[in-house]
Amino acid sequence: MKELTKNYIPTIIILILWYIFFTTNGYYNWFLFYNIRIIDFTINTKDIFFYLMILYFIILIPFYIIEKEKSKARIIFWAIKNKLKDNNYKINSEEKNSILAWLVKLFFAPLMIVWISSNIAEIINIFYYSKITLDTIINNFSQIFNSFIFITLFKIIIFIDLFFFTIWYLVESKYLWNKIKSVEPTMVWWVVALICYPPFNWAIDNFIWWYSSDFPKFENLNLHILFNILLIISFAIYSRASISLWFKASNLTNRWIIEKWPYKYVRHPAYISKNIAWLIWALPLIIINVINFNFFNLIIIFLSLWAWMSIYYMRAMTEERHLEMDKKYIEYKKKVRYKFIPWVY
Repeated sequence: MKELTKNYIPTIIILILWYIFFTTNGYYNWFLFYNIRIIDFTINTKDIFFYLMILYFIILIPFYIIEKEKSKARIIFWAIKNKLKDNNYKINSEEKNSILAWLVKLFFAPLMIVWISSNIAEIINIFYYSKITLDTIINNFSQIFNSFIFITLFKIIIFIDLFFFTIWYLVESKYLWNKIKSVEPTMVWWVVALICYPPFNWAIDNFIWWYSSDFPKFENLNLHILFNILLIISFAIYSRASISLWFKASNLTNRWIIEKWPYKYVRHPAYISKNIAWLIWALPLIIINVINFNFFNLIIIFLSLWAWMSIYYMRAMTEERHLEMDKKYIEYKKKVRYKFIPWVY
């Protein structure tokens, strides 16, 4: 019971302070908390956060009884206690790793919870409101493809990806083989990763405009279906990478070195898949500007794509630099020589 209390209380304190911050902060009240409609039922994301936190508090009790290891929150509180006693106390590697791990979780967990909640609601609504008949499929396939097939597949693929990342931010256990070995220690590489997520990506949008659409529309029906199927395939590979990581899906951390497909062929399958998707998203606008001989706009579009792709390239290099601290990753790199494209690069 004593060990349970030592692990449980610090974790609860951090989570309560985290909840107070997010529910009182103006930005997050605007961005994170809004109503989600599921058929005729409406729930606010703030309520989702609250109920999940209560459930999390309950689950933590048996979790810490089974886990029987020092929680990272407990390690952080121990470091704070030592620092208050002795101002010259130097934080050790375990304490630094625990602090950084909690910062990663507290930043990404709210985003994942909101996104996966919205995604589930959208999938349910699509199935509930879609009126599909055999006659519609035969006579108006393009409408069914646009309003049901594409959007349903896309949302399900995104849900799968979000599911594994959400679980990762909420659960860390030796029984899931997803204990954090290390967290990226360098601030500059944290910046490279965080600028890809709200609110930082919105600030970057002011300098690097976004020219892609989540659902690219082509005038030619065959091209429209072809490129959107390719888009689904690229995101399926992106999501499959998360499935391969299982409960080790991670940002800024090293939990385990995975060698399953698609990591069996390239070291960064998720990043190359997302970059291919961005290019497909931008294709309709590229085609229009080619037809209209508007080369100035074309240059701007390609510069925007190049800028975002460069950011993700830097993310890949960041991960490699961090993971190379693990000897197993050095061995993995010898087996898998290609970063993005098999037998090319």
